[in-house]
Amino acid sequence: MDTIVNYISAHPAVITLAVIFVVILLLYFILKQFIKILMVALVIIMAVGGYYYLKEPGKTSERIKQSIQTFQSGTNDITDKFKNFYRDTKDLFSKAKQVPGDINKLLTDPNEKKGK
Repeated sequence: MDTIVNYISAHPAVITLAVIFVVILLLYFILKQFIKILMVALVIIMAVGGYYYLKEPGKTSERIKQSIQTFQSGTNDITDKFKNFYRDTKDLFSKAKQVPGDINKLLTDPNEKKGK
């Protein structure tokens, strides 16, 4: 037992590699189904791409560029919408914090006016 402890204390990289290996192994077993689905989707995408490449090889590069541009514009639109949503939600949350104080002011003002 002392030899194992001495070896690990003398070589900390061994324990680090062992921990990394165990984590990767656990992640593999947890995500095994996801990896299988991802691999099947990748094979399907490659098969469809190969079909279109064999069908019309000259237009394939144009289609790929068009698909990339469409994907980028869609991604930019979604990003902008989420940024606006976040900003609007943040503003709404800050206004919602002020509402209880405003309601208290409204309730105290009529009481003060009634006393005058």
